Amino acid sequence: MRVLCIAAAGGHIEQAIECLDAFKGHEVVLAHYDWPTLRDLEDPRIARRVGIFLGGDAGVRLLLGTVLSVFQWLWLLARFRPHAIFSTGAEIAIVPFWLGRIFLRARCIFLETASRTERPSGTGPLVYPVCSAFFVQSEALLKHYGPRARYAGRLL
Repeated sequence: MRVLCIAAAGGHIEQAIECLDAFKGHEVVLAHYDWPTLRDLEDPRIARRVGIFLGGDAGVRLLLGTVLSVFQWLWLLARFRPHAIFSTGAEIAIVPFWLGRIFLRARCIFLETASRTERPSGTGPLVYPVCSAFFVQSEALLKHYGPRARYAGRLL
């Protein structure tokens, strides 16, 4: 099975890497923002890494970056053809979850970040409709999501 693991920098990528053992024996591609601090990231459980363009943090640059990333995601999804897409967030996961589910019928698995204990992240509600499995690490979050959300306990 081919797994596309997607994570933003910081805690999101740390949590995603902690979950990689769940995909042991499968080919894993890690997609993340192309930040200099992540370019040297190495892990034997990761077959390949792909840096995704980040256009900016506000206004026109953010809009342009999002549009350009759609083309990058389409290329990556067509090239890698993942059976499953996994993410711990953040916004970097929204576009590939929807594209992967619609065009490839990929299973989408989302783990709400451990830092969210009372309120959902901005990403969780946007990817929930296309998720095959949706996990929260705080029971308080179950009331914010539908019946497919599952409490996984504190995983990290």
